[in-house]
Amino acid sequence: MRKRRNLKLLMLVSLSAITMTFIVACSDSKAAETAPMAMATPFIQPSKEQITDWDEYIGRFEASERVEVRSRVNGYVQSVNFKDGDIVKKGQVLFIIDQRPYYTALKQAEAEKLQAEADLQRTRSDYDRIASVQDSRAVSSEEVEQRKQIAKSAEARLMAAEARLEQARLDLSYTEIKAPISGKISEDYVDPGNYISGGSANASLLTTILTVDPIYFYFEASESEFFGADSNVEQDAKMPVMVKLNNEARFSREGYMDFVDNEIHQATGTIRGRAVFENDDLKLESGMFGRLRLLGAQTDAILIPEEVISTSQSQKIVYTIGADSTVQVKPVQLGKLYNEKYRVVTGGLTTQDKIISGNLLKVRPGMKIIPEQKAFTVQRDTTKLASL
Repeated sequence: MRKRRNLKLLMLVSLSAITMTFIVACSDSKAAETAPMAMATPFIQPSKEQITDWDEYIGRFEASERVEVRSRVNGYVQSVNFKDGDIVKKGQVLFIIDQRPYYTALKQAEAEKLQAEADLQRTRSDYDRIASVQDSRAVSSEEVEQRKQIAKSAEARLMAAEARLEQARLDLSYTEIKAPISGKISEDYVDPGNYISGGSANASLLTTILTVDPIYFYFEASESEFFGADSNVEQDAKMPVMVKLNNEARFSREGYMDFVDNEIHQATGTIRGRAVFENDDLKLESGMFGRLRLLGAQTDAILIPEEVISTSQSQKIVYTIGADSTVQVKPVQLGKLYNEKYRVVTGGLTTQDKIISGNLLKVRPGMKIIPEQKAFTVQRDTTKLASL
């Protein structure tokens, strides 16, 4: 009986030990499951590169010449000799005004001139005849002087008739309204049969012509941008520039600066600049927006991808990895965008910093991570000016 009791006691002790071991093992397993695991997080290091420093400005294209076509004479429009949107040449006839009244006025002016010439010839003949007998005292000196003045009056009437004739010729020529410049014409604002007024500031507007080859690009920049210590603008120099449209990916159109305004606008604190571009394919239209690049110098810069930059309130930051593999926050000062992908860092980072480049929405300051370095290679901006 004693042995049986000892055996039961031994079995109970063994069972208790096994139970306790199982409970401890389960507790350790549960604790292991609830403990946070470090997240594998990629990082890169900033790259120091020698880049071309471009100055960029937003602006608008405008025609190099713009003319409002108006008539110099009154009359009814007889014909319109162009199609809306045509490319016209200087001197091309655009409108014809009814010429009959002006042709009649020309004939009348010619007749008046002939009459004035006849009067002058007669009065001169009378004066010459009287003057030839003046010494014989057949006529008085008063009569001679009177004949002389009559001849001079006839000469003046001839000059007036010649002026009216010239004006009549001009008026007749003005009935053919010609293009004053070459360029792209707008629509015709009047149709045949309409009466138009001309020869004054309120003359009827017939159409407009724009010269778009070459075409101007106007832009504005602040005083510090345009004339600062790092400005690339050189006065009185045809500095090469490039431009791209809003729907273009590359700066592919080359031109040159030809004008900088003579004062800074007091209301805006900006100054106006102008560049000239060839437009033989006529793809650049007046009124288009674009982005202009001014050539800069070669500079050393620290670059990081644009997508690794975050914002904390009004401050730009990046997430970095500390010595103990924890996430840290670093404020940074940023410069210009390079090659549409990378941002120039002007302060806050060195090439030795480890910048988190992935899982940016998951990381938090102080979080323990497993760093995984990724290669970071800057794709060079291959934009070049053909003139250089």
